[in-house]
Amino acid sequence: MDVKYYYSIPKEIKFYLVFFCLILITACWRGDTVTIEQVDYEDERAVGVTFTTEMDVEKVRVFVGEESQTSVIGVIVSQEGKHSFSPVIPFTAGQTYTLRKKNTEVLASFTIPERKRAGDAELLAIYPKLDTVPENLLKMYFEFVQPMQEVGNALDFIKVTNETDSSETQPFLRLESELWNKERTVLTLWLDPGRIKTDLIPNREMGLPLTSGNTYTVSIDSSWKSIEGIPLKKGYSKQFYVGPRDDKQPNMRKWRLRMPAEDSLQSLYVDFKEPMDAFLSRETIRFYEADDTEIKGQFELLKNESVLKFVPDRKWQSPEIEIRVESRLEDLAGNNLERRFDTPILDGKFRDTDTTKVRSLKFRLQQ
Repeated sequence: MDVKYYYSIPKEIKFYLVFFCLILITACWRGDTVTIEQVDYEDERAVGVTFTTEMDVEKVRVFVGEESQTSVIGVIVSQEGKHSFSPVIPFTAGQTYTLRKKNTEVLASFTIPERKRAGDAELLAIYPKLDTVPENLLKMYFEFVQPMQEVGNALDFIKVTNETDSSETQPFLRLESELWNKERTVLTLWLDPGRIKTDLIPNREMGLPLTSGNTYTVSIDSSWKSIEGIPLKKGYSKQFYVGPRDDKQPNMRKWRLRMPAEDSLQSLYVDFKEPMDAFLSRETIRFYEADDTEIKGQFELLKNESVLKFVPDRKWQSPEIEIRVESRLEDLAGNNLERRFDTPILDGKFRDTDTTKVRSLKFRLQQ
């Protein structure tokens, strides 16, 4: 029979206590471990970090740097054993961040790589390109090579001078939410519509943004930076003369088509007989075959946006082609295929003619 002596019992208790403490310490050590899985990107911006841990993620905080007490505001979403922290503002390129247990113990760190700097920031074009615009010009477009910064207001970098009387003016409407395309390479600036519509109070009190017979210069400051922090390689300017008011609607019946040959890759040309909105011209016009199949291709505007060139991706196959045009296509004064921009008031109300329709023309290719 095994006999245990009383003096050996304290030793066993000590042994089990030590063993239990080691297990507890190991478990705690494992639980407080954080492993960085990846940095999450969206449109080349670091918008989150994915990590794994066995500890309570409610105790995890993200901080700027290793010693800073500045925590990053964001939310943690957990799914299938992984956790993703998304900051309210994307992480900064070149900055190191730490994941800490509350605000003290550093559990892991990661650094956002510096983004490869793109080429010089450049202004590619200002639309309309022509040197004479109507007195009731509605919009101007500024197209850049690189995405532009989101700090401040675009009008802080754009100056307009009335060269006729040597005075600075601001015809553009300052908006809180600027009108950029998704890539942030094209900015749309509206000339104040309230001053253009003749039945509105701003027009009566302030007059048109531009005055017929005057010459204006639009200047773009070279300090304007791209999203990469690169300033424009130079300042830009465009001078234009203001002609008479344009209150006529575009007329598709006056358009002239130069049709390509069947079974060829020749371009198709649409002559509008007047300058049209540079970007709506490419958005609202499509070509279809007889079986209702859309013909894909590239659009290009020529002769100061008065001619549209369409280059098909493949040879013209159907001998009969249909051109479909959304009625929201506008000229430079905002007159579209459905109505004039300066629509008169009838019985105290504006005529409701804003419904977009599709108009079409059919033609046959050259044999």
